[in-house]
Amino acid sequence: VSVDTDVTPDSPFSNLRNPGSQRLLHYHNPPNGAEHLSVPSGYNTMNEPCQPYQQHPHIYDQYAPAHLQHASQMGYQYCHQQAFAHPHHVHSLDSHMAQYSSPLNKLPKLEDPIDEGAEPVLVQAGHNLDIEIRDDQILLSARACFSRPGFIQSLLAFVVSAIVINTLSTFMDYLVRLGGSGSESVGLIGGSFQILIMLSSLVFGKITDRTRAYFSIVLALLVIGAFALAECGVNLDAERGTDLKWSLLVVAVLVGPLQPIATELAVEVAYPLSENTVLVIQQLFANLLSAIFIPCFKAVQDVGRKNAIEDEMHVRPQYTFSFYLLIVIHACVTVLFATFSGHYLRRDHEIEEKKKERQNGGNSMYQGNYASSESSSLLESVYIDSSETTKREARIERPLLV
Repeated sequence: VSVDTDVTPDSPFSNLRNPGSQRLLHYHNPPNGAEHLSVPSGYNTMNEPCQPYQQHPHIYDQYAPAHLQHASQMGYQYCHQQAFAHPHHVHSLDSHMAQYSSPLNKLPKLEDPIDEGAEPVLVQAGHNLDIEIRDDQILLSARACFSRPGFIQSLLAFVVSAIVINTLSTFMDYLVRLGGSGSESVGLIGGSFQILIMLSSLVFGKITDRTRAYFSIVLALLVIGAFALAECGVNLDAERGTDLKWSLLVVAVLVGPLQPIATELAVEVAYPLSENTVLVIQQLFANLLSAIFIPCFKAVQDVGRKNAIEDEMHVRPQYTFSFYLLIVIHACVTVLFATFSGHYLRRDHEIEEKKKERQNGGNSMYQGNYASSESSSLLESVYIDSSETTKREARIERPLLV
């Protein structure tokens, strides 16, 4: 008999929601004599008899249609009944679902209490996949990330790369036109600047994935990138516009790859937190600090120029002090990043998993070899027995032939 059931998202029956219908099948008088609320009506339109399936150790006999025995349909076919305390009361049991591994999350369980609530929760209700985000989600994620040793250093490398790239991209028009170039040169240099960032990120990313030398590569890029920025500051003179363009392209090659590599480094030290959580924190601080620094970069563009004009000295180019400020920030981040003391937790986890796989593979190979040796020994004994039998038969039949 089918009955109408009001299923709300907040009710314990939310995992039994059928997208096509709100009707649930209600089976009466199963073999154990208690009522049982089974699956949505769309899955058993033929009113097939209920068949027993594997039950939870803490409940009594459960019944579900035979064609719903796959684990992916476990959310539909399970309903717990209280046959003795409440004969007519049926509700869902969440602890039963906890014994099945979810394919939506392959990360290990969070062992540190500080990680509680750091990740958004994926909830699958039937065919619907919902993401539960708390009001203080960003604060909990930031707290969990900053508790990891080495995360602050990787965040600084990511942020300084974003500040340099965003600042140079913002003032690219002025920097390219400084040597007398037109709008075509601005578009050409600006496009090349972004393309070189992507290409260099791919190249250095492959090198990093192969070597796992995140710290060494990031530190080398920071040191060389500081010299490239200093070269840009030296070439701000209008007479050296061509040199300034080449310096900007070198900065793109050296500073651009810092963001993806710093993200991988942060994921290594923040494991088992997901890459999305780490990237959200990095992007938040990078965009916030870039938005703060760009107005400051423009505000100090004329610092020191008025005194030089009054003293009838060589006129200092515009944005000279701004580049000095950018170089100082980049150099300070390089020094702070050198104090990195994090551990590659994700790499250690992968190494442990490979060791377990090798051990399991070795055990299965040993068992296979042992079984094959037993089989060969059995065949050999059968062959020997058959040979002995043949010899005995030959000895018996030989006198008859004579």
